[in-house]
Amino acid sequence: LNKSEKAHLDLLNGPLGTNWDIVLMQEPHVTTFQMIRTPMKFRQVYPADRQKSETAVRSSIWVNEQIDTKSWKIINVPNTNDITAIQMNGPYGRLTIFNIYNSCTHSRT
Repeated sequence: LNKSEKAHLDLLNGPLGTNWDIVLMQEPHVTTFQMIRTPMKFRQVYPADRQKSETAVRSSIWVNEQIDTKSWKIINVPNTNDITAIQMNGPYGRLTIFNIYNSCTHSRT
């Protein structure tokens, strides 16, 4: 989204809940209160250390509320605002999803 409020709001107001179960966000728009708007029918997954670090949050995950919270959990990835992760369990086995932000301006990621 490249931190764009307009792009973020367009995504929020679209038909996400009926078309998607999981949305991986990179460079989301952050409000003046340091929050990321989340669409109705979704749960927000932030980086674990987002309030401990002064760096911008550049990775988040939205999980559709229709997915039972007993079937997935947040994976803590410490010391970064660039990685969020969840792990899902079901009849398919275990699935771990990572959202990793890679900056194009340096090679430290």
